[in-house]
Amino acid sequence: MKNVLKIASVALLLTSASANAQHAGHGGAPKGPSAPTWTGLPMVVSAGGFSRAVAKYQIYNMHGMEGTSYGSYDGQGDKALEAATTSVSVDENGALTVERMGTGGYYFVRVMGHGPKGEVATATTLKYFSNPGPAPRDLLNAGRTGFEIAPAVLPREHGHYREGEENWPFIVRMDGKPMPDLPVVLETSNGTKAEYTTDEGGIVKVTIPEDFKDIPKDQWNHGRPPSSKFVIAVRHGGLLATYNDSYSMGAFAAKNLWAGVGLTVLGMAFAVPLVRRRKSN
Repeated sequence: MKNVLKIASVALLLTSASANAQHAGHGGAPKGPSAPTWTGLPMVVSAGGFSRAVAKYQIYNMHGMEGTSYGSYDGQGDKALEAATTSVSVDENGALTVERMGTGGYYFVRVMGHGPKGEVATATTLKYFSNPGPAPRDLLNAGRTGFEIAPAVLPREHGHYREGEENWPFIVRMDGKPMPDLPVVLETSNGTKAEYTTDEGGIVKVTIPEDFKDIPKDQWNHGRPPSSKFVIAVRHGGLLATYNDSYSMGAFAAKNLWAGVGLTVLGMAFAVPLVRRRKSN
């Protein structure tokens, strides 16, 4: 009788372990790199590996994910959008690779899954492939399915969001329709948090905060200080949508510093002859 009980116990343990393993493989938390500590919101973050035709990403704070990329295109309607849409697989570690289609330009990278609290989550970011492509006008105005927040206007080609810039518009949509009067949260890797509300057209205008701290020159990249990250999020019932991107120090911040140093040195240079003249008199 004891042997029968032991066999039954072992069988139960194995069955439970198998079920847990299957659950982990279908919606469990990714086993990839640790998520950033500055936010718990879902994000699609560049993982390096930059090339003219391929972009790699790491997804954080999501599980049970499916990826999609939307390339810039000319045209309107479902058929034009469908032709510019590509399904992208997400591996068990939350890694995703997006390949450029025939043309370059701007791409939306969107991942759907579940957020850290079990919400139905949609995380979106933006990628620019330098190979020429269509203007992003139709991509921005596309009526994609689901709940999302995305830029209504993009930075100029090769441009970036910069600290201190005001009124950057983002739009919140449900199945392509604007969603008014929803609270929107902004978080940055420099520690800033801010709250906004969408207007009657589903638009929220965000200010990129001036929150860069002093960065030692040995941490700069090719003479420029490193960028920081931001994520904006909106909730509606059990739905969560986020958009994340990077932003850089103000356009003239570093230039003003060195300009000030240069003017000081120049002023000292002009002052030396004056001091010598006074001594000679």
